Amino acid sequence: MTASAAAVAAEQAPPRSLKAGFVVGACVGALGGLIGLGGAEFRLPLLIGVFGFLALQAVILNKAMSLVVVGTALPARLLGVPLDDVVDEWHVVINLLAGSVLGAWLGATWATRMASATLYRVIAALLVVIAGALAANHLGTIPQLDLPGGAQLAAGLVAGLGMGSSPHSWALPAASS
Repeated sequence: MTASAAAVAAEQAPPRSLKAGFVVGACVGALGGLIGLGGAEFRLPLLIGVFGFLALQAVILNKAMSLVVVGTALPARLLGVPLDDVVDEWHVVINLLAGSVLGAWLGATWATRMASATLYRVIAALLVVIAGALAANHLGTIPQLDLPGGAQLAAGLVAGLGMGSSPHSWALPAASS
């Protein structure tokens, strides 16, 4: 980008106020905390629309913020749900984590190679899907599956892959050879 193009982009970008960032962050944290998320689903549209970040920049910044938020919230969550209850479900945690790590790697790779306009569309579509899933869960229209072991393993890996490859999970992958 040339110096003049950078100057035009800077003039068109919305102002990034520390006070506004704090207020928005507090609201996002409260909303995200209510439903057990790091707030990425709420934060990403604000980073792009309100604070003027480009899609890939917003995704990377959003991931870093989610890591800090989740790490900070974990002790409070463990007060409400004993660690023993979580450890009892280790097989589910490991299964979803394996799929999520692979999905995050794939999503980050795709995001860094995708045209910016396409990335904006993908982010918008995935946020609509997330909203639909949250609404369906709230309305009780998502049935609980009682799958046998092998099918449960496969479903967990696929679910983890989907979660890991969503826009709030994208960060830059390591440099390729």
